[in-house]
Amino acid sequence: MKLNNLWLYLMLIIIGGCSAASSNPNSNAGFAGSTCPEKPSSTLDSKDVKAISIATSGSTKESGQLNGGKSLGYTFEAQSGQKLSYQTKDDICIWIFTQDLTLLSNTDLPKSGKYTIQVAAPKGSTTFNLEMSLGTLQTSASPVSPNPQTTPNNTPNTPSSNSNSSNNSNSSGLTQDQASQLIANWLNSKAQIFSPPFDRQLVANYTTGPLYTDITKPGGSIDWLKNNSSRYDYRNSRITQVLSFDNSGSQPAMKVEIYEERTLYGPRGIDSNQSGSSTRNYMYFFVSENGSWKIYDYRAAE
Repeated sequence: MKLNNLWLYLMLIIIGGCSAASSNPNSNAGFAGSTCPEKPSSTLDSKDVKAISIATSGSTKESGQLNGGKSLGYTFEAQSGQKLSYQTKDDICIWIFTQDLTLLSNTDLPKSGKYTIQVAAPKGSTTFNLEMSLGTLQTSASPVSPNPQTTPNNTPNTPSSNSNSSNNSNSSGLTQDQASQLIANWLNSKAQIFSPPFDRQLVANYTTGPLYTDITKPGGSIDWLKNNSSRYDYRNSRITQVLSFDNSGSQPAMKVEIYEERTLYGPRGIDSNQSGSSTRNYMYFFVSENGSWKIYDYRAAE
């Protein structure tokens, strides 16, 4: 067995049973409202660890699905004094180990050599997207995920009294009705995007920027579903309320409440952890591209 493989094999065994006291590697590991333990409780399997190269300029993006009790890992090389930056909008926990299996209490990398990032869900199952850099990480406006919604003819039942007037002299030109219709079209298209025929052209019709990239890139949402023989069935999803609309500047935003019923089918049938109904708030961001408004990104909102 080669030395590097032996190191990885021993590291995986020890990480799974690590009992050394340590604190969370990031104060923001997981998101507000989630409780991440000080150390991982699940064992990393060697087949769930991927070697990656993390950029010092720009960023490296990874995505996947976490099931209860299962972790994913990423190994990378770094130099002493570098700092790992990362961001995600998904509800996950993150721990960072040095090559000698020390669990770090922050993202400052003290030695030159290999490091391992272990990612797990605090509870249940979730699909996640993680952006990492060993340099400055550009803050993202919102997350990526195949999740919210779809429905034909989605229209808001209740317009927001807090919506900004489209007559504002600083208006972007996007109206509330146009933004609502764009979201409705997007929701209606998701049944064909996240299940066969996995229509990438529909993604291009309604999205751009980070949302488009995270759905269509190699290893992104569509690839994950296809590679895992999975699909989403979206039913009875709709905008139930427009909570706010800001059309000032070059990137307008709309906060909406969305009701959704969805089912994730996998090789073993229905994934109950990713299926069911929910009513949640989302913030959508828009940009104009070649004269057409598109969804730039979205994120869960309070």
